[in-house]
Amino acid sequence: MDNPIGRNNEPHEPADDKMALLQAFAETARRLSFVKAAAALSLTPSLMSRRVKKLESLLGVQLLARTTRRVTLTEAGEVYLGYAERILADLQEADAAAASLGSRPAGLLTVSVPWVFGRLKVAPAVPEFMSWNPAIRVDLRFTDYYVDLVDQRIDVAIRIGELKDSSLRARRIADNHRGLVASARYLDRYGRPDSPDDLTAHRCLHFPNLVSGDRWLLEREGVTRLVPINPWMRANDAGALLNAACVGAGISLLSDFITAEARQSGALETVLPEWTVPVTGIYAVYPEANFVPAKTRAFVAFLVERFSGGGPSAIR
Repeated sequence: MDNPIGRNNEPHEPADDKMALLQAFAETARRLSFVKAAAALSLTPSLMSRRVKKLESLLGVQLLARTTRRVTLTEAGEVYLGYAERILADLQEADAAAASLGSRPAGLLTVSVPWVFGRLKVAPAVPEFMSWNPAIRVDLRFTDYYVDLVDQRIDVAIRIGELKDSSLRARRIADNHRGLVASARYLDRYGRPDSPDDLTAHRCLHFPNLVSGDRWLLEREGVTRLVPINPWMRANDAGALLNAACVGAGISLLSDFITAEARQSGALETVLPEWTVPVTGIYAVYPEANFVPAKTRAFVAFLVERFSGGGPSAIR
C-alpha cells in the first residue's frame, strides 16, 4: 500500500499539483528565504526546496540561485515570478467569486417550468422573488417535457406528479389537487355520469403522461377505483385539454389550479363530485451537489413559502 506521508512525516507530494509548486516558488521568491517562506505556508523548508526544484525540473530552467547564505532570483526567475503571481492572484479571485455565489443569492437562475403551471403560478411570482433578490437574474424556460437538468444547465425545474429521476434533489412545494370536469353543454348533451363505470361510455379528454396510463384513479370513502377510459382526445398540453373541455368536447381530469377560473365562471362543472382523485405533489427539483448555490436555495425556499399551506397563494 502507498503511504500518503512522505519522508520526515511530510505530506505526500502530488505529481500534478502545479499550483502548489507555483505557490512555493512565489513565496520563496518574495521572501528570498526557504525558511521564511515555509513558515508563511506552515510547511518545512525541505519541502519548500523540493517543490521549487521540481518546478525548475519541469521547466528545464533554474529560477532561484542558492548559496549557503542567500537565495536570489535568476533572470528566468524574475520573469516567471510575474506570471506566477498573476496566476495565483487570479485563482484567489476565482475562489472568492465562487464562494460568494455560494453564500449569497446572485447570478443567473435558470428555471424549467411546465407551460400552464409556469404561466399561471410561477411567472407571476418571479418579479416578487427578484425584488427580494436584486442580484439574481431569472431565465424561465417553458416546457412540458422532462429535461436533463445537468445537460441543459438548469438550476431548478418544477415537476408535477410522480418523480422519476432519483439522482435529483426534490422539495415538495405544494399539493396538486385534481378533479373531473366538463362543461354543462357537454353534460346536457351526453348525460352526467352517476358512477365511475359510466366514464367508459363518455368522451374523455386525456393527458397521456399519467403513471396509470389510460386509466383514471378515483377514491370514495376508502374505496379505490382504477377506471379504464377510451380517450376521445389526447394532448400533452393541459391548456389544450382545458380549452377542449370548456367548449364541450368531453370530460377531462385536470389539476384544480388549471380549472379554477373556469369553474368559478361556470364554464366548467365538477363531474362525480363525491369521488376524489388522489392528491399528488408539485416539486422543485435541482441537481444533486455537495454545495447547492445560494440562488437555488433562495428560490426553492421562496416557492415553498408562497405556495404551501392554506394562504391566498396556495395551489388550489
